[in-house]
Amino acid sequence: MSEIDKQRIENYFKGEYSSDEEKYLGNAFSEATNVEALKAILKDQWNESFTEDADNHQLDHILYKLNYQINASKQKDVKPPVIRLITWYARIAAVLLIPLLVYTGIVTHQKNQVATTEGWAEMSAPRGSRIKFTLPDGSFGWLNSGSTIKYALNFNRKREVQLSGQAFFDVNHQDDNTFVVKTKSLNIEVKGTAFDVAAYDNEDQIDVTLERGSVLLTNDKFAAPIEMKPKEQINYNPTNQKITKTIVTAQNISAWKEGKLILRNASLDELAKQLSRWYNVEVRTNDLKDTSFRYRATFENENLEEVLRLLKITSPLKVKIEEREKQADGSFSKQKILLSIK
Repeated sequence: MSEIDKQRIENYFKGEYSSDEEKYLGNAFSEATNVEALKAILKDQWNESFTEDADNHQLDHILYKLNYQINASKQKDVKPPVIRLITWYARIAAVLLIPLLVYTGIVTHQKNQVATTEGWAEMSAPRGSRIKFTLPDGSFGWLNSGSTIKYALNFNRKREVQLSGQAFFDVNHQDDNTFVVKTKSLNIEVKGTAFDVAAYDNEDQIDVTLERGSVLLTNDKFAAPIEMKPKEQINYNPTNQKITKTIVTAQNISAWKEGKLILRNASLDELAKQLSRWYNVEVRTNDLKDTSFRYRATFENENLEEVLRLLKITSPLKVKIEEREKQADGSFSKQKILLSIK
């Protein structure tokens, strides 16, 4: 290789590169004759890291790359090219690592002529918890209890997220790069907006609530995309293809991310569903009587016992708490609660 393209290397550090540029860097770092030129380029990166404003550092890209290494290393029998180690954070230790990286690049590139392994990042909220997350493009949100999001680590090139469970998204606007949330039977396409999605795998219905901006709902069953406006909620049942649109207070729907359990016109089944998620218990209903009663309440940082006590005081609710059973391994079964109407 006669001359190193400095701009291509700088683009790689920024996360702005194509598959051709990635291949180019793999070849560049495999050539022993490029050692001195690479040292000079990476030393410039080192120096720039101390002169640039710290607010301009692309810290999300560092996390993106570190996540890539963690996930890619889990792929058996496939070693990712060493060039993937030379990311933005190479600035931090460029002077010390350059000789080792170049030498390793030569050896690895010669031994591993394999296709690049695609990595995935995954984040989950354990049952009974809620977590905040940030994506590589700066978009952020929250995951509700028992929920998971997954995205490919080339996310900045194709902004797609797979969701199982409930999440709130606050999406950065990009004119030429649509953000897509994929669920089991519905896709939500956005430019820049804030919205809540509830799409648990073990539930038939998917709920999408728009707080601001606009979104398009699509799947292969729709004749045309469904456009949503702020304060609208779409309830979609993929089994019978039923779609319901209502006007709601969007902030109440997503109040779970602030530690608030808000019930507005909730049925007994909806109450059971919310309590199950919120407190990581198994809440069931078993009542053949009229269940037209609707529950309206707001709870914040209340334990399960207090919530049930208040509900019994303010509504015709009967609560039966079943004894937890000891398992073979010495642990106890999940708490089971039966709700019915008096």
